Amino acid sequence: MRRASIRIGSVLGVELSLHVTWFLVLGLVVWATATGFGDIYPDLAGPVRAGMGLVTGVVFFGCLTVHELAHAVTARRFGIRVRGITLFVFGGVAEIEGEVPTPAREFAVALIGPAVSLALAAAFALGTMGVREVPALEGVLGTLALVNLGVALFNLVPGLPLDGGRLLRAGLWRLTGSHARATRIAAGAGVAVALGLVAVGLAIATWGREPAGLWYVPMGVFLWFLARSSRRRRQPPHDATGLALGDREGQAAQPRP
Repeated sequence: MRRASIRIGSVLGVELSLHVTWFLVLGLVVWATATGFGDIYPDLAGPVRAGMGLVTGVVFFGCLTVHELAHAVTARRFGIRVRGITLFVFGGVAEIEGEVPTPAREFAVALIGPAVSLALAAAFALGTMGVREVPALEGVLGTLALVNLGVALFNLVPGLPLDGGRLLRAGLWRLTGSHARATRIAAGAGVAVALGLVAVGLAIATWGREPAGLWYVPMGVFLWFLARSSRRRRQPPHDATGLALGDREGQAAQPRP
């Protein structure tokens, strides 16, 4: 993924990059939101709606960055190296080196992302209350509240590599004492989620006659590959304190949506 990415800087010591596919999805988000604003606010001029769509798209990806930064900062507090964050066609990933060493820390790192997205959704929703007389601002803030809520809820779906899958793995790891078994189950759930997305997308496009439903197909395929990749990872060796041993820089980076 890094080969087709553009480094744009760093935040809190975490490197930020844009994958080339990010520009494609930004255009789609701007177009979709501007079109939607036209249906809701028909009295607004076309350039105003286009500007609303652009602001919504840029701020939305800013929110995704904050979501991933929350994962990265929490992981670093536990002494886990974070290579960087890359925004791409399906959102963003925090590239965390190796596995989180204990169930409790896995749970904390996974939960913080959806929690931050829910907080952002609540903040944008509250913001709409003070701008009801300014339709453009109300539309942008209301849309950002909804999309951040959607990001939080989707990421809580219990299947790797989603945050909900990591929460599931943390719970199973705690119950069974086996990181490998917990990973297999959570990754299997992730494969099921991915296949479900593909099926839903095809159903919407075929019977609902909504071509936009096909967007779920590549998303499902991408999650399927990541879920299978998660299943193949092994638990790192631990010392008596529960901390992972070895050189983390030598381990493969794992994406975290």
